Amino acid sequence: MQNTSFGFIPPSISRSTRAIPTRSQASLRGATVAQLPADSHPRRIVFESKLEQRVLYLILARPDIHDVWDQPPAIEYRNAKGALKRHTFDYLVTLTGGRKLAIAVKPATRADRLRFREELVLIKAAAPLGFADDVVLITERLFTRSAANNAARLHEFRRTPDPDADGVVRKLVADHTGEMSITDLVMTSGLEGRGYRAAFRAIYDGFLDADQNVEITPATRVTARRVLQ
Repeated sequence: MQNTSFGFIPPSISRSTRAIPTRSQASLRGATVAQLPADSHPRRIVFESKLEQRVLYLILARPDIHDVWDQPPAIEYRNAKGALKRHTFDYLVTLTGGRKLAIAVKPATRADRLRFREELVLIKAAAPLGFADDVVLITERLFTRSAANNAARLHEFRRTPDPDADGVVRKLVADHTGEMSITDLVMTSGLEGRGYRAAFRAIYDGFLDADQNVEITPATRVTARRVLQ
């Protein structure tokens, strides 16, 4: 039973189909809490490595994510030698349009050594009908460390919504043309730290343009994006 003392309701448990050891000397194990459009309540989403954690934050930062299933049911397949194997994808992502992507996360050197891209072809062919529309391998070569750090910071800023500050920032940029720094925007808003967090959210919510592949700081230059009403 959930503890509702003082109005607090803990997050729902992970939907992972297999138990993940909480400790490992080789990699980071943990979970983050997020509420996606598919959820009625915040939920724990698990990861087994720092790389998986970074990829998870990048997934959660996307505007077209409807659902994320961590460690979905394993796929049985036969490898190139005919041996029966099982593979559990790290995340099964459902986009807002309904498309499903089964995501495998591996360090690039390990994926190359194991010839994992070739293995994925066999896994995809063996997946049940409707499991996923496509399979995707994500390695650290596909994103910058700064992009992952930005996504992690965004997740933290979204944990404490501030619709009033968001509204002020969006109103300020609605009729603005040209480039400005986040510092300039924050000073104009008079919101101080709240303004920085709101500006950060505005980048990922589509109201401001900025290079998300480099670290977003108060000095970052941004431009207002024209949003159709």
